[in-house]
Amino acid sequence: MFLTAAASSLARGVAIAPPAERVALGARTLRVAEGNADTIDSGARIWDSGRALSGLLRDQLADADTSEFRVLELGAGTGIGGLTAAALGATTLLSDQPELLPLLDSNIDANSLRSHAAATQLMWGDASDAERVGASGPFDLIIGSDLLYAPQSFPLLLETLTELSVPGATEVLFTFPTRYTEGIFIEQAADADFETIEDVTEVDVNVWSLRLRLRD
Repeated sequence: MFLTAAASSLARGVAIAPPAERVALGARTLRVAEGNADTIDSGARIWDSGRALSGLLRDQLADADTSEFRVLELGAGTGIGGLTAAALGATTLLSDQPELLPLLDSNIDANSLRSHAAATQLMWGDASDAERVGASGPFDLIIGSDLLYAPQSFPLLLETLTELSVPGATEVLFTFPTRYTEGIFIEQAADADFETIEDVTEVDVNVWSLRLRLRD
């Protein structure tokens, strides 16, 4: 039986025909399309931090038993991270704001990943969204790329992470470029009882990774 949140996804929009980027995953290649980017920081674009997240997931999951591994991507955008996890066998839920769901659905279908992936709305801090998404857990890994640019959103992001993490078990993996706001998030995460389980690491030029876990 697949993700319960898939049945709750909102109505989808018009067909999308944007350019696509190919992501090599060993013997398999993903096709990840971008959407119409209205702003320079649009989630409908593929950014270097998303590429880095895909690479980290490839390294982490390629030789792992993912048959019962569950992944949640926050602020999925194009879904490059979640699609990578799904292609490597993990049951994956890609979440974002409603306007990005058509792009996520299109990329899931373009890669024939419907048996392992679904897209759904998750607004940070929304209790009903968190409850619905949580019904598809528990999650072994929560991922996200370039989410740490707006400090005003950090309390809601941390509220969502706390709600959807299993203390002492769920790992949080974020990748991000230097924005000089990530230190604020790390401090607030510590105050929210998250521990850093790996030092912040530069995984590509000016792209960093952060691994957290909610204390047991």
